[in-house]
Amino acid sequence: MTATNATPDKWHWLHRANTFLAKRLSTDTYIGLHLTVSFLVAAAAIWAGSALLDAVLDNRTLVQYDIVIASWIHRRVNPTGITVSRLISEIGSPTTMGVIAFIGGPIILWRRRFTLLIAWIAAFGGGGLLEKLLKILVHRTRPPFTPTGPDQQSLSFPSGHTMMCTIGMSMVLYALFVPKRFGEPWRGIIGGLGAALVIAVGVSRVYLGAHYPSDVLGGLVAGAGWVAICVGVRGIAKHRQILRRERRKKVREPTPHPSHAHTRS
Repeated sequence: MTATNATPDKWHWLHRANTFLAKRLSTDTYIGLHLTVSFLVAAAAIWAGSALLDAVLDNRTLVQYDIVIASWIHRRVNPTGITVSRLISEIGSPTTMGVIAFIGGPIILWRRRFTLLIAWIAAFGGGGLLEKLLKILVHRTRPPFTPTGPDQQSLSFPSGHTMMCTIGMSMVLYALFVPKRFGEPWRGIIGGLGAALVIAVGVSRVYLGAHYPSDVLGGLVAGAGWVAICVGVRGIAKHRQILRRERRKKVREPTPHPSHAHTRS
C-alpha cells in the first residue's frame, strides 16, 4: 500500500520539476529563458565580484600578479601602441557611452518601448553611480606609471571605461536583439563586434598604464552583473505588462449570448 502511494507522488514531483524547467527555458515569455539567463549572469557576477573584491582588499597574491603583469606590459609599450590604445580607449570611454545613452533614450521612447526605456536609464545612470561607489569603497590608487597627473586621477578599481563600455554595448545589443530584429549570421557578427570592443577597451586601459588587470576584470564583472539585473527586472515588468494587456483584451471582447428559443404549447 505504501509503495503504491509513493510511486504516483514520485512521478508527480518529477512532472512538476520538468514543467518548471520547461518554463524556465521557454523562449515564449520574458520569464522563461530571458529571466533564467539574466539570473544566472547576475548570480555569477555577484559571486565573481565578491571573490575579486576579497582578493583585491587582501592585498596579497592577486595584487602581486597585477603589479607583475602591468609592469611587464609597461616596459613594452611603443608610440604606435599608445596611439591606438588611446583611440580605442576614447571610443569606449564613459563620455562616449553617455552619448549613446542620450541618443538611444529618445529612440526607444519614440518606439514606445517603455519598459526598455526604464531599464536603459537604470543601466546607464545606475551603472555610473555603482562605479563611483565601488571606487570609494575599494579606494585603490592608480598604477605608478599612469599617464594622468595626480590632480586628474580618480581611483583605480574598477575600470570605469571597461564597466561603462560593458554596460553600453550590452544594452545596445539587448535593444537590438530583444525582440529579434536581426537573424543569423548578423546577430553573431554584431554581438562579436560588441564583445571585441569591450575587450579591446580593457586591454587599452592596462596598456596605457591607467589600470591594473584586476581593475579591468572588476569593471567587466560589475557591468555585466548590473546589466543582468536591469534586464531581468525589465523582463518581469514586460511579462506583467503583457498579461495586463491580454486581460484587458478579454474584458473588451463581447460575451456571446445564447439565443433563447420560445416554444408555444
